[in-house]
Amino acid sequence: MSAADTRWTVRITAASGSSTSRAHVRKFSFDGGAPLSFDVEHPAVTALEYLLAALGIDLASGIRHAARKRRVEVDDVEVVIHGSLGDPLRFLRVVGAEGDPGLASIDAKVYIASLEEEGVVSQLWDEVLAVAPVVNTLRRAARVELVYQQVM
Repeated sequence: MSAADTRWTVRITAASGSSTSRAHVRKFSFDGGAPLSFDVEHPAVTALEYLLAALGIDLASGIRHAARKRRVEVDDVEVVIHGSLGDPLRFLRVVGAEGDPGLASIDAKVYIASLEEEGVVSQLWDEVLAVAPVVNTLRRAARVELVYQQVM
């Protein structure tokens, strides 16, 4: 099997009478709520929030992995992400709303705690962005603005 033939499989089930769906990935399972919600009290993580979280995990774990591989000292990584829909009214099925209900923009700020020189952290950042699968997928679908700040 070549690398190009590699596939990942996720199985989703939505049982009758349940307001959530359940994702099954390898030996793990997790629940998801609505596709998206405007209610901060919504009882479950939405599909849109999982998507944004996947981007954050791609960045944070990618930095940790690359730092270990290159023996770069990185203490902590924190990612803050904001996503905006093209036309949220379309998702709500408002009469006359005809825009794109998908993500139009994603802004992420990554805080990298490291005492390494700025150039070393910058190279690490560039390396991660070049190979991050979620980052590179979302860049084809929406405007994605990614910045990092090195903190001591």
